[in-house]
Amino acid sequence: MNRAVRKFSRPVRAVILAVLVHVAFGLLLGLSLSFKPQVIKPGIAKPVKAIVIDRSTITQEEKNKKEAEKKRKKEAEKKRKVEAEKKRKKEAEKKRKVEAEKKRKKEAEKKRKKEAEKKRKAEAAREQEKQDAYSALGSLVGAIKGKIEGNWSNRLACSGQEVTISVKVNVSGEVTAVKVVGDSGDDACRRSAENAVYKASPLPFPDNPRFFKWLDQEFQIIFKPDI
Repeated sequence: MNRAVRKFSRPVRAVILAVLVHVAFGLLLGLSLSFKPQVIKPGIAKPVKAIVIDRSTITQEEKNKKEAEKKRKKEAEKKRKVEAEKKRKKEAEKKRKVEAEKKRKKEAEKKRKKEAEKKRKAEAAREQEKQDAYSALGSLVGAIKGKIEGNWSNRLACSGQEVTISVKVNVSGEVTAVKVVGDSGDDACRRSAENAVYKASPLPFPDNPRFFKWLDQEFQIIFKPDI
């Protein structure tokens, strides 16, 4: 519309604008006259129950709640720490017992091995001493027999006979007892053999006192004259 207005001269445009303004004013006036406002009848107001709230009471309750929550958290934390400490001590005690048992077994095994080694060495030493004792006695058999035969003056009493004599000696080789074994030989032969043993006393015997416990202090000699 502005373009259409610009085609006219200034006076004409003024007239046209004045007409348009009056038309718009008339329309607005007609609308205002036809508008009827709606009247709202006031109703009966219902009473409202008002509750008076004491702000200090609310503040105290909130404070109490906060204090209770704080206390609850504090007690919970305290309980947690107690439980944690209890658990720590329990685990520490368990670990201590495990370590103690491990150490005990280790010490027991060490002691067992030590005692076993000590026993083995003792047994080896005893066996060696026993063998040494037998070897010492064995080396004297010839000397014992030779000394007895050197003191057997009445060989003729055992001519054609054989007699076995049991001889008992002490640690120094001294003869302490002589007896005939079984029914070998007659009385004369037996007496001659017994006398020969007593005359030969002390008999050659190992001089190491440690050997004495290994040797039979009673041994047998067979008399059989080579005549």
